[in-house]
Amino acid sequence: MIERLTDAKTGETFLIPEIEVNTWWTNLPEKPPTIIELYHRHGTSEQFHSELKTDIGLERMPSGSFKTNDLFLRLGMLAFNVLRIIGQRAMSHKEPVFDRRRTGNQSECG
Repeated sequence: MIERLTDAKTGETFLIPEIEVNTWWTNLPEKPPTIIELYHRHGTSEQFHSELKTDIGLERMPSGSFKTNDLFLRLGMLAFNVLRIIGQRAMSHKEPVFDRRRTGNQSECG
């Protein structure tokens, strides 16, 4: 339950507090903490799926052939995971490991 006493956008005080209650209904047999964790993991999975589609450019499959699309998706997932590992390792270092360079005219890159 969330009780709001002021409007977040304008800062005005409410005469009557605004109350928001979030409820979920499920027929899963697990206990509530386990169900909440399952929903969090589902959200994380959706986030990775969205990143795969937008960051790697896999919004549409290139072929009407299932086998071709399967290979395309597997290669995309491999590239996505390699890039994530590189990014995570680069972020774990205190000092910059890589110089950021742009593609283009070689004379601009030094």
